[in-house]
Amino acid sequence: MKFIVALIALIVAVNAVTIEEATEKWNVFKTTHSKQYHPKEEQLRFTIFQENLRKIEEHNAKYESGEVSYYFAVTGFADLTSEEFKAMLNSQMSTKPKMNNTNRFVVDPEADVPDSIDWREKGAVLPVKNQGNCGACWAFSATGALEGQIAIKNGKQQSLSEQQLVDCSTKNGGCDGGWMDWAFDYVKEHGICSEDSYAYLGVDSGCKTSCDTVLSTISGYVDVDANEKSLQEAVGTVGPVSIAVSASIEWQLYGGGVFSLFLCNFEQVNHGVLAVGYTDQYWIIKNSWGTSWGEQGYIRLIKGRNECHVSDIASYPVL
Repeated sequence: MKFIVALIALIVAVNAVTIEEATEKWNVFKTTHSKQYHPKEEQLRFTIFQENLRKIEEHNAKYESGEVSYYFAVTGFADLTSEEFKAMLNSQMSTKPKMNNTNRFVVDPEADVPDSIDWREKGAVLPVKNQGNCGACWAFSATGALEGQIAIKNGKQQSLSEQQLVDCSTKNGGCDGGWMDWAFDYVKEHGICSEDSYAYLGVDSGCKTSCDTVLSTISGYVDVDANEKSLQEAVGTVGPVSIAVSASIEWQLYGGGVFSLFLCNFEQVNHGVLAVGYTDQYWIIKNSWGTSWGEQGYIRLIKGRNECHVSDIASYPVL
């Protein structure tokens, strides 16, 4: 009987969105996300949008029936095909960096690691930002970890410049991708400026020679061993940690709930984000796709099975 009810709900959901409703949602989408298209492209994008609405309705019918633990919503990527979204992600982190850092996080059996923590509640996490069409997730992840350490150590919230890292961190590829460790290398050598004095443009630009320096240097960074126990201790005792994940195509329309999709463990790491907390059930992850995505810009990942490679590549700076 439960299966039949779920099947009926699914059939109803697939056919639930009329052309009038789709058009209304499309207009709201364009306004919300400042989307503009040439006339021919708009028809194509609207067709893709309608298909994504169908996916949302179909998936959410499963959510309502309890088959899945997360739901879909109209995000800023609702005008992209799954293939376009995946290509966008895979351009951000295409090759793994050489692991030449000897400073490793050592698990302390005597450490007082909390069962749960949310660094947002402790003032160590700044508002969610939006990387736009630039593949600079690595820069946002790195600044998030740096901002966290400044807040924890100095009791001050200070937004840092992702654009400086995009323009000046030559080990990285700017809007074509990079790695958080290499961003930390740059900050150690050159320091980093405030967001206000080196504003984000979302494109590759020339490296500015002067701005309001917040940190003149850092002492280095620590790489965390690739397991969830180590990541939990690092996040629980140190602060927000930069991590790389495999953001599967299901992230495209993620609206909320605890994300659980074992298939993402078979996909390559392609996106830099920030682990800002955890419970015994899930990780709290800050993204850089604006507040209209996910849970006000965050995603909760199921804990305990290295979901989406959450613990494979993790590091944090040391001031």
